[in-house]
Amino acid sequence: MTRHLFRALLPLAFLAGACAPAPPGGARLAATSEQYFGDVTPPHDDTFTYNNGTEPETFDPGLAVGQPDGRVARTIFEGLTVPDPQTLEPRPGQAYRWEMSADGLSYVFHLRPGLVWSNGSPLSARDFQWSWLRVLRPATAARYAGLLYAIENAEAYNKGTLADSNRVGVHAVDDSTLVVRLHAPTAYFLFLTQFYTYLPVPRWVVERYGDRWTRPEHIVSNGPFLLDFWRQQNRFEFVKNPRYWNAGAVRLDRIVAYSVEELNTSTNLYKAGVFDWNPSGYIPSQFIPYLRHYKDYRHGDYQGVYFYSINVTRKPFDNVWVRRALTYAVDREAIANDLLKGSREPWGNFTPTGYPGYDHPPGITYDPEKARECLRRAGYPDGSGFPRISILFNTSEDHRRIAEAIQAMWRDVLHIEVELSNQEWGSYLQATTALQYDVARRSWIGDYLDPNTFLGCLISGDGNNRTGWSNPRYDALLRQASVEVRPEKRMALLREAEALLLDESPIIPIYHYSTNELVKPYVRGLYRTALDTHPLTGVWIDRDWRRHEAPLAGTATERP
Repeated sequence: MTRHLFRALLPLAFLAGACAPAPPGGARLAATSEQYFGDVTPPHDDTFTYNNGTEPETFDPGLAVGQPDGRVARTIFEGLTVPDPQTLEPRPGQAYRWEMSADGLSYVFHLRPGLVWSNGSPLSARDFQWSWLRVLRPATAARYAGLLYAIENAEAYNKGTLADSNRVGVHAVDDSTLVVRLHAPTAYFLFLTQFYTYLPVPRWVVERYGDRWTRPEHIVSNGPFLLDFWRQQNRFEFVKNPRYWNAGAVRLDRIVAYSVEELNTSTNLYKAGVFDWNPSGYIPSQFIPYLRHYKDYRHGDYQGVYFYSINVTRKPFDNVWVRRALTYAVDREAIANDLLKGSREPWGNFTPTGYPGYDHPPGITYDPEKARECLRRAGYPDGSGFPRISILFNTSEDHRRIAEAIQAMWRDVLHIEVELSNQEWGSYLQATTALQYDVARRSWIGDYLDPNTFLGCLISGDGNNRTGWSNPRYDALLRQASVEVRPEKRMALLREAEALLLDESPIIPIYHYSTNELVKPYVRGLYRTALDTHPLTGVWIDRDWRRHEAPLAGTATERP
């Protein structure tokens, strides 16, 4: 099947019923150096294809929140800093240098000379200033506005208690100089400036076309690639941007990102050679034991946690004992090890591993007796009188299987009735944002390497809270941590906040994410990273890959 034929057939979802692959010639043979999962014929041109999964809700950088949204936004826009493709450390992007003041409160960014938008219009520091203030304007309703709260007066402006945008600590001194003033030292601020919420957008295009400014016929961008084609529920096509400041280093001519939700289909299209990359999250968990033997399978931990959120604004979930009962009645070991075939690690905390200096509080464990006692204390002994509740999840066979497992656990342990509700991604996001649910499947992937990227989501009123939970003590601990300059003291405050969160149980941690992805051996420059973020600027196709001794990109740091 050629890639072009697949584009025509994709709407028919012709592979939706594919089955799990058989082990390659007996698992022993699969360990040999020539064993790969499916077709390894490189494309004849410099085109890179992958599955972007769920259709993005939006790829407007200031409004995007999901991983599929972010992949598109990062492909066509670029921030002041960009992530190193292997370490994700901030590197010069639209800014070629910057200075930080001795107290850590001020940054001066110097933009590269001659920067232009994709239509040839000059790009200046004022574009960054306007774009950041747009995110913060209350009318924009950006769910990631909290990521800019490190900036002086940003929170007050976003919440409407400060009307004067000139008092927000971001100022374009001239066309090439952006000065940023923080309200407190923020060790990870340069990581933030590479995140998609901080990307610049073209003011004149946004103001002219409104919500339709991202249509291919309107959009103007500044990244290494341009949006050339988009068909909803089908694919995005990007082409190299000749006006990008570093266009000479971009080796791909075209990127095609397909929107395939069905995991069996996604994996089999990779096997057929239609996809060069099947990212983590798009391989059915039951495939993992088979795929582990192939050289193009990659696995490792990364900063992500799968959890359920509870809508505390609805009864009986306003009762903390009900929430505790639900979380103690979840057998994480069974889900991670049995249902998901050991492809995930059971996890009882909200923050993941891997943050230097951070010591997790004790995590939630499976405890049926304690769960029943909590439900009794809530006034529902042995489930008596407990209303029928619903678990909301977005379309995915793994989400459904997990929901069915938890449905059975709550029935068996607590004797309560649970129904399942499935919605497509856009409707699911709207429902969770509007608190139109009982219990919902959620996940969070870290935006930067610090516990605050998780804990900050549960601050009262944060756009990503989506539980209705509000706790003044929790908010105060996060505020204290944000201004604490002593690392040990700051981490202790964050630990106390997480312990409080787990005790109040507006969320139910379930497992720690691992990356499980498939990458063709001819793909170079695509590395496994701690945040499952993959800059595509340096990716290239090695058509002579069999003659080269270099290992698959990223395999040197993989865990067996």
